[in-house]
Amino acid sequence: MHNTYTLTSKTYIDLDQPEIYQRFMQEYLELLRSKLQQYKIMDQNGDLREIRYSCGQDHDPRNPNWKPFQYLEQICRKYGYDDMEARDVIEDQIGRRLVCECLLFDG
Repeated sequence: MHNTYTLTSKTYIDLDQPEIYQRFMQEYLELLRSKLQQYKIMDQNGDLREIRYSCGQDHDPRNPNWKPFQYLEQICRKYGYDDMEARDVIEDQIGRRLVCECLLFDG
């Protein structure tokens, strides 16, 4: 009989803890706000209705300039996390799949 061991990664272990996840997401969202293009949506009276963020690229895998999760990769390197696993955790938490990190602000 063989013993089978499943090793859970540091990414899943850390981000499963609410306080660590919240701190990670706060830093990640701040990074996105500072790096992504920002545009303001105004109402008919010229008052600010909302602020949106964009990567500025077509979300098409054939687009060589599109780097859909470049800032997630960057912050994951800082913490020693696997970026694909971190993306899974984020998508699980928000309840939807992301094509690009700029869509994290939508919905």
